[in-house]
Amino acid sequence: MHAKVFVTSFGCASSLADGNTLAGCLASAGFEVVSRMDEAELVIVNTCAVKGPTENRMISFLKKIPPDKKLIVAGCLPLINFPRLKREVRFDGVVGPAFGERIIDVAKRVLKGEKIIELSNTLQSKPRLDLPCIRQNRLVDVVPIAYGCLGECAYCCVRFARGRLRSYTIGEIVRRIKRSLNEGAREIWLCSQDTAIYGWDLGLNLPKLLREICSLNLNGFLVRVGMMRPDHTLKILDELVEVYVEFGGEKRFSEIAEGKQHGGCLFWFLHLPVQSGDDNILARMKRGYTVEEFKHIVEVFRRRLGESFCLATDVIVGFPGETEEAFRNTLKFIEEVKPDIDNVSKFFARPGTEAEKMRPKIDNRIVKERSRI
Repeated sequence: MHAKVFVTSFGCASSLADGNTLAGCLASAGFEVVSRMDEAELVIVNTCAVKGPTENRMISFLKKIPPDKKLIVAGCLPLINFPRLKREVRFDGVVGPAFGERIIDVAKRVLKGEKIIELSNTLQSKPRLDLPCIRQNRLVDVVPIAYGCLGECAYCCVRFARGRLRSYTIGEIVRRIKRSLNEGAREIWLCSQDTAIYGWDLGLNLPKLLREICSLNLNGFLVRVGMMRPDHTLKILDELVEVYVEFGGEKRFSEIAEGKQHGGCLFWFLHLPVQSGDDNILARMKRGYTVEEFKHIVEVFRRRLGESFCLATDVIVGFPGETEEAFRNTLKFIEEVKPDIDNVSKFFARPGTEAEKMRPKIDNRIVKERSRI
């Protein structure tokens, strides 16, 4: 009998999916995956460090893990700020995100007393989609369709941890979804750092993937598409909207719920981060689109999908150089577009990013005031 292990994940959907796979691989290798840290001999923390406060919470959490536990720190934090992790946290092992079945060997070696730091090849690899996983919600499977991105956002440190785009084939994704549905899942959440660029490295695209998934001749299920960048969404906009129209909506949902229709039903939901309602700030952020281009995407979706369409967006306030006029432009944008969900974050400079060196910085008091919008 192998040791008892506790696995916990923080952050985005991709991080959650990674954690589910780590737990599944360890269980398949004979480890006993437990639901309480105090029961475990080995603790694996799958970390997030997208923002400064998030990193601080991660460090604080890691420091509180009892010294009698073996600790492996996984996820994005080791690649975003390893010097701080090494300086402030007692650990026995460190691995990057998307580590997959390699966690089995690292766990065994750590339990034997070795200290392991394995961050090589992290930015080029991705775990097999057919690996076992332990889902936190038996009705929902969070399925990575790709790792990495193609962006150069000035404020983003996640790309240092996730690397460039590596997509799974449609066949790999479909086989994973079939397995999950056979195991009782009823919702499929498709995730990556930017779902809009799915398959560009393979000569594929997101609409083609969604069509294949939703056309499966299986009992009805729901499909939620994760976050996408506006500039990349523009390149697939017409085809993407057509897929949403064909495979979503109340009529298809009702038919699937009543067993009259097979296949997938797309949630009429779009997570499209705008980040700023000012073109100058968007250019400084290196976002690659204008406010009007963002509005065009929303207008097309709302015109075709109607009131059932749900728009979620993200806004960063206090980015270096954000004048009062730029902030007012963001307020005006929110009033005009009226997103259903609006996640507002204060800007925090992240290590190694262009924005860390940008001037002028905005006073913390002003940033705090702006974050109350």
